[in-house]
Amino acid sequence: MQHTTAARNELGPLLDQLITQLEQEGCATQKAHFKRIRGHLHGASDALDLSQSIIELSTCVAMGFRFSNTADALVNRILKKTAALVHELEGIEPNVH
Repeated sequence: MQHTTAARNELGPLLDQLITQLEQEGCATQKAHFKRIRGHLHGASDALDLSQSIIELSTCVAMGFRFSNTADALVNRILKKTAALVHELEGIEPNVH
């Protein structure tokens, strides 16, 4: 449970900022994608639940989304935080596609 709380504390505010930024930019598809991830993150109760959010975050680059400079900076920060969390959980880096 500590890892899920840490993940929510680390990633939640960044996801909130990204969702707000995407809404301001009129990027509804990207916004919906990250809102779904945020929902999975907030609903995670163990490492298995948390892994769904981590997988979705690590594959967001493969979705082919184009971001503004501001949104891109937030996405990169989220991916770095995600990699650090995975490293903490398993001692390995996630594959970013």
